[in-house]
Amino acid sequence: MWLNRDKTLLENRNKDTWQLPVVDVDYNYLGNVIGQIVEPEEYMVRYFLIYDPNQQRRYLLPSDTVFAIEDKIYSTVDITQIAQFPSYSQDIERDDECKIYEIISQKPYWTKGYS
Repeated sequence: MWLNRDKTLLENRNKDTWQLPVVDVDYNYLGNVIGQIVEPEEYMVRYFLIYDPNQQRRYLLPSDTVFAIEDKIYSTVDITQIAQFPSYSQDIERDDECKIYEIISQKPYWTKGYS
């Protein structure tokens, strides 16, 4: 089932990252991975779907903010930025994606000049 109007993103369950804890650069706990949002045409993971039990909500963590995957997933996004991310339900609206990238002050993956 496609998650966005453009029919480019799908949810995927990957056993390699399933339930891995996610932390920021200061080792603040951000939640656990419960899925990946992939763009099949580009063979890219665009987001990690995170569940934060402390906030009891799901949100999307851009994959280009992840700098290491070991026994945890390490992200450059900090806990205060995560608090501003929109909650995820079952679909992805471009407005929500824009908001996420605005919060982290980074070019979105779909824009020209993104690398």
